[in-house]
Amino acid sequence: MSSLAEPNWEALARDPEFRALVASRRRFVAIGTAFYSAYLIAFLALLGYAKDFMANEILGISLALWGGLSICALTVVMAWLYARRAGEWEAMAARVVEGAGRR
Repeated sequence: MSSLAEPNWEALARDPEFRALVASRRRFVAIGTAFYSAYLIAFLALLGYAKDFMANEILGISLALWGGLSICALTVVMAWLYARRAGEWEAMAARVVEGAGRR
């Protein structure tokens, strides 16, 4: 398939492999966004409504600071998970492109 050729977008949208790729990425992003948002909202709610609890210290550091650091760590973990899944999505996309070239 020439890089200048316009793909048949309708056929691509009906391709089961393309649909699986889109569904997998959408599911990952939706679950990740929901989890991260819930985690952040819970942290902010604790900061606002449980000030005495968040003022407790573990290893000389307040729970509020530990919570903030955990949000930073969660960001790194989620980026790592996304990068790990990206290889799978790239392979799926390559199969879709290969299948489109045969049509």
